[in-house]
Amino acid sequence: MNRNYQTPTVPTEWSVSRETHHAVAVAIHAISGRTRSPEAIWEAPTTTEWDHVQMAVEEYISHGDFQAEDDGRYPWGEEVVIGPASIAIPAP
Repeated sequence: MNRNYQTPTVPTEWSVSRETHHAVAVAIHAISGRTRSPEAIWEAPTTTEWDHVQMAVEEYISHGDFQAEDDGRYPWGEEVVIGPASIAIPAP
């Protein structure tokens, strides 16, 4: 399976201090660049940036970089990225 997003190393403190899921923090850093810093994207993402972060989180989960959250919700400060959820199979 092809990869579309890099997985840069992001200090855990960056995501914790912003109350942001680490997969989201990594995605934000992956799409940042000269014109838009991670801080700028975190604070005020464009619609396109939001979409790319969501796609990157989905890719990270499908490749096993991060475990899926039970409810498929990945916090981004006061917002939430909706992504893959883990499937809990009820016991018989």
